[in-house]
Amino acid sequence: CGETCVIFPCISAAFGCSCKDTVCYKNSLVN
Repeated sequence: CGETCVIFPCISAAFGCSCKDTVCYKNSLVN
């Protein structure tokens, strides 16, 4: 994860990441 999600949703959402404070964070043990 780690990309921004201001305009577009998280690209890493398919890997279990979610948007928080305009930045994508991992939900569990996902990088």
